[in-house]
Amino acid sequence: MRIDEVIEKFKSEFGVIAECFEVLQLSVAEANSTVDPRSNRPGIYVYWHPEYEVVLVGKSQSNSKKRALQHISDNSRNDVVAMSDLADDPNLRLLLFNVNEDKSKHWVLALEAFFEWNIEPVIKAWRIG
Repeated sequence: MRIDEVIEKFKSEFGVIAECFEVLQLSVAEANSTVDPRSNRPGIYVYWHPEYEVVLVGKSQSNSKKRALQHISDNSRNDVVAMSDLADDPNLRLLLFNVNEDKSKHWVLALEAFFEWNIEPVIKAWRIG
């Protein structure tokens, strides 16, 4: 699934609720250096790579960018791919679906479940059955 397909699936499913989110696309280097406050909001993160497509999906109810970057330092992995192996790959993209306002944080949980079940990440979240 391409990046534009992930975003379109989100917009199609969430409709007007999608307006509660800001979608950011960053490289890992950009994520490490950005001071854009929109990147430090609660939300969903999606790692995408051209070889694996959707690599990993997760959430943070405080700072999605910070939590996403922890997957690299913690080396989240399975028998197919390890995040530390992709860390320096310029093709690895980080998509952040961050809420615009804290009052919309409850939608983060719904979006995480929707993505886990519908965009098929290579590294599955253990808490979503």
